[in-house]
Amino acid sequence: MRASDRKSDLRTSVAMCTFNGGRYLEEQLQSIAEQTRLPFEVVVCDDGSTDNTIATLKTFKANAPFPVTIVENTQRMGSTRNFEQAIEMAKGDAIALCDQDDRWLPHKLQRLSDCLIDNPFLGGVFSDAELIDGDGKRVDKTLFARHKFTPAKQRSFVHCPTATLLKHDIVTGATLMFRSAIRRYCSPIPTTWVHDGWLAWMLALHSRLTLISEPLIEYRIHAAQQLGVGTSQPAQRGKQETRRQFYARVARQFEDLLSRVLTEGWSDHDPLVGKIRAKIAFLKRQSALSPQLGVRTMQMLGQLPNYLHYARGLASVRTDLLLGREML
Repeated sequence: MRASDRKSDLRTSVAMCTFNGGRYLEEQLQSIAEQTRLPFEVVVCDDGSTDNTIATLKTFKANAPFPVTIVENTQRMGSTRNFEQAIEMAKGDAIALCDQDDRWLPHKLQRLSDCLIDNPFLGGVFSDAELIDGDGKRVDKTLFARHKFTPAKQRSFVHCPTATLLKHDIVTGATLMFRSAIRRYCSPIPTTWVHDGWLAWMLALHSRLTLISEPLIEYRIHAAQQLGVGTSQPAQRGKQETRRQFYARVARQFEDLLSRVLTEGWSDHDPLVGKIRAKIAFLKRQSALSPQLGVRTMQMLGQLPNYLHYARGLASVRTDLLLGREML
């Protein structure tokens, strides 16, 4: 079999979620239709849009060179449950997640699917992204650069993804493709997690996860987006969240991760289980930091090694020292 024939055997489903995305949706759909390797199908789950989103989707479906399934939710599910639904419906061998407001570069699906085909033991792959504003203009940094995800840190991630994920989220769902066989480990997604953060952990625990350092999408940053820039956290939560509240919330996330890992039969003596426990304990100490600078400084001194293993090092130390003034 020729390599070109072999590479066409991987059927890729695009799992897309929409909610009042009419302003940018047509651009995103067009970028999917212009891929150098077209998807096997596109599955779109709409979460009760009241704008022109459904009309745009139906027009696209009528003209698309591949099957398009449109699901209109009768009740709001929220972005995570909606993505979970779209992922479960996908029939392809691999699933590429898709936001409603980005633009894909023409070779995105080809580059990601080739990576999976060339590495049969690989479960998932994600990429960097160009950042664009609400008008579609490029922002000066890429997504990796915004997160200071340097080439050295990228190599470290490929070597041991869990070591990075214990420090912070880095996988943005809009850049992710993974084998559909992995999804049996992923559901149900705990209510404390957003889909891409949880999927990254499931891929790291049950398969291999790697990255492509080149940008393969244009990731749009604008006021109405439902998720923040690569943080796997809601961009707008309806009220301000203090840094201490943030730490408490992330601690609950990792408690749910620990529960899933133990339920799956991991030994309580496994080194990774111990590290997840240490991450939870560190987050809880952060959530209890004193608002008084002197007391807070003393509390942090004994935690300095944990800032290297379970946070962003000196950057997180600096953030916590300014805790009294900082809001998320």
